[in-house]
Amino acid sequence: MGAENLNSFTLDAYFYGFRRDAHQLLAWGHQEALPQIHCDLDEEEITGLIVEAMREKLKDTAIPERFYDRYSVGEEKPLAVEGRTGKHRRKLDIVIESNLPREVRPEYIFESKRLRKKSRQLRKGGFPIGEYVGEDGLQCFVKGIYASQYSEAAMVGYVQSDTAIYWESELKRRFDEDTNNDLRITQRLQKVQVLFSMPDVWISEHERITGSVIAVYHILLNCSASSAPTAS
Repeated sequence: MGAENLNSFTLDAYFYGFRRDAHQLLAWGHQEALPQIHCDLDEEEITGLIVEAMREKLKDTAIPERFYDRYSVGEEKPLAVEGRTGKHRRKLDIVIESNLPREVRPEYIFESKRLRKKSRQLRKGGFPIGEYVGEDGLQCFVKGIYASQYSEAAMVGYVQSDTAIYWESELKRRFDEDTNNDLRITQRLQKVQVLFSMPDVWISEHERITGSVIAVYHILLNCSASSAPTAS
């Protein structure tokens, strides 16, 4: 049975708690992995560290029982869309799967992107806001490629330079410059607080090309520590 067959009121009510728990797992994973995260790691490396930390947290009997009873954490989950097969399939970065309600097993989907200015001094490449909102980022939700059966999902920005506020301003600028309506914005960025421990979160709403609306949480995580010095 697909999620689209579940009563929408039931799914929305369930997602209220699911959102909180999924965001909490991400916050725990980021916090535990943070000592290993630095500004030179690529997206897959950061995601891998966070996911492994999330999985370890689910083994911790000190956390509320519902976490290890209800949830599992997936990484780089292949997705059969757009006619792609095999190694060409798109992959969901982080997926929190719930075993409740059992006939549906809903998922909470996080798509992640690096955010970093290009550094001429260190000759490091940049990861601008255009990639975050581009065809392999936010637009995957807008086009209904990711999370098509759900009313919300989340983008995670791995902040590797500057501050969350800087990248929020960049995201607002990109929204303002969306003259071609690629992002199909129905509600612009608003600051929200799902967890006290994760302060840099915003929400926007977008009309999918199918006509349905999706709310996207934008979670900006500090990943900007300098890389460890090379041993001499």
